[in-house]
Amino acid sequence: MVQALQGGLLTVSADCVGFVFPMHYFGLPLQVEEFVEKLSISGCPYIFAVATCGVPYWGRPFMDLEQILQKKDCTLQAAWYWRLVSNYIPWRDLAAQWRINIRAWLAERKLVKICVAVKQRKLHTTWQLLPKFCQGYHEKWRQRQPQIDESFVCDTARCTGCGLCERICPRQNIIREGGAPVWQHNCVECLGCIHICPVRAIDYGEKTQGRKRYRHESIKPADLLLR
Repeated sequence: MVQALQGGLLTVSADCVGFVFPMHYFGLPLQVEEFVEKLSISGCPYIFAVATCGVPYWGRPFMDLEQILQKKDCTLQAAWYWRLVSNYIPWRDLAAQWRINIRAWLAERKLVKICVAVKQRKLHTTWQLLPKFCQGYHEKWRQRQPQIDESFVCDTARCTGCGLCERICPRQNIIREGGAPVWQHNCVECLGCIHICPVRAIDYGEKTQGRKRYRHESIKPADLLLR
């Protein structure tokens, strides 16, 4: 989605269209919202969505997605939360490895069920708890977007100037001056820069100091880079 947004007109013509995204502050990530807003969908395809999250059901990502799709005379036929590892370490440290392993095992089992349902074009709804509260929380987060990245700090003595933080940022919000990252106040708080740094030189203030970083063991850093 991020790469497509950097291009021109976004169009899709298919009998099945799926959106897979992480849930941000109980709602859609801003880049996902922008992508769907600009997307032109022809015909009446089967449309499904999967929101990855650390805690399922609390949020309204599918309600927000449905509202955008309705403007395009489209309908969201199926939606699932897919619980994975919560990597929002400003809130709390990563779970123990044995918990991560169990979560991954359960996620694989659910993914099989999702794939079968999509193949059979089944309808599926899911809980979206406290939608009004979650909408207000999400909007407050959006309003403070220009200040979000003021909490990021880089240990310049540890930083190697590898540039991975700059290349992973979905908003091109990081430039490097003298090798170290400088944030440009257009952050969506995906925390990609924190988790990809090979020497843990980046922190979110004092909240993430000493906390573990996460990347799925089968995913290489190169798989995550956008440029």
